[in-house]
Amino acid sequence: MTNTNKTTDSTNADIKYLIKEGNQHLREGEYRAAVFCYDRALELDEKNSWIWDNRGVALSKAKRYTDAIESFEIALDLKPDNVKAWSNMGVALGALRRYEESLNSFEHALEIDPENTEAWNNKGTALFNLQLFSEALEAFNKVIEINQDHALAWAGKGSAHRFLDEYEEAVQSLEKYINLSAGEYSPQVEEAWVMIFELKLLIKKNNSEEL
Repeated sequence: MTNTNKTTDSTNADIKYLIKEGNQHLREGEYRAAVFCYDRALELDEKNSWIWDNRGVALSKAKRYTDAIESFEIALDLKPDNVKAWSNMGVALGALRRYEESLNSFEHALEIDPENTEAWNNKGTALFNLQLFSEALEAFNKVIEINQDHALAWAGKGSAHRFLDEYEEAVQSLEKYINLSAGEYSPQVEEAWVMIFELKLLIKKNNSEEL
């Protein structure tokens, strides 16, 4: 007679191990290995929305955006209130410049979790890419209202102010972004410094013209 509990316990242990290994590969940038682990886990539990979501993230990191979106769609078919899957799918859609669909994904995420800062920040990015700068600014402000130390929201806020010709506000926001990113060099931080320099020249020029 087969001991079903032992079999189930063993299967669950295998699934947890494969997920753990997949997550480790994902953190280390080994995306093919991560997908391999998630695929093996799905062979044991194909109805697990969270595994499909993680698999989609790994595919997205590997720039296999179409495959990633398919993985997120399965995750959402299994669990329509999976906020992370909605938000992650929006990021993948944005990478393909499908900004309207991307925005729709983030709005779905926010319907489920109205205080989700990542979804709000990603919504702001989608609106920015659609050149809806005032609406983007509102989204970034919402992030900051929830979490004043959200560096990327300050960066997005600065860019939105820049395109709204609100130069002084843009400088203040970008300086806040740099301060929050202190000690973490990145191309984005360098770009913020360049933008601040250009904005200060514009401010000086505008002040001179007003005299």
